[in-house]
Amino acid sequence: MGIRKSFVLAGAFATLATSASAQVLDLWPSSNVDLGQVKWSGFMVAPYFGYETLKLTGAGRIGLRDPQGWRLGGEVGYDYEINHFVIGAAADGFYTWYNSNGSAPYSGFQTRLTDYGTVRGRFGYAFDRIMIFGTGGYAFGDLSVKNSAAGLSESKTLGGWTVGAGIDYAYRKNLFVRFELAHISLDQATFTSVPTGQQKLGADLDLFKLNLISKF
Repeated sequence: MGIRKSFVLAGAFATLATSASAQVLDLWPSSNVDLGQVKWSGFMVAPYFGYETLKLTGAGRIGLRDPQGWRLGGEVGYDYEINHFVIGAAADGFYTWYNSNGSAPYSGFQTRLTDYGTVRGRFGYAFDRIMIFGTGGYAFGDLSVKNSAAGLSESKTLGGWTVGAGIDYAYRKNLFVRFELAHISLDQATFTSVPTGQQKLGADLDLFKLNLISKF
């Protein structure tokens, strides 16, 4: 099993763990709940489910349409607080089940980012029930092109980088709500199955994440 598939399984585990935590909590937080001193240190799991648009890059994108659709995944990581400053590391993985057909006369071509993930550092500042943070690191993903008319398909694993920022809000002592914006840029690789012949093709993603985080 490859590292990407392991990250996807980690995402599934994150989904189950966070759902189990949410079931024992009230559906809506009260602003006067006494959390005591919020503990930002600890291991964390978080599910991700959302909609996204993949932006193809490189000369090989001619005749292809940007895919868009749903993703499922999750994140695991660890944070450590030192005098309100929070440092940490995280890894996430995603699986998608969407693709796009090419534009006429290349409608027989399909493009898909099958799965992707990141390994990142995180640095933040916590005050009261809120932590603001920035994050960045390495990204990777499997980009595939299929030519149905010719019976050809091709897949490449692309490396790249990611950067993002967000806010965590302490919902309960061990449950947090996260709002995060992230950008993923995957390097271009040479594909021979694209409409214009042998050309470079890569991908960019802009993600908005809204999810629950369990910390322990």
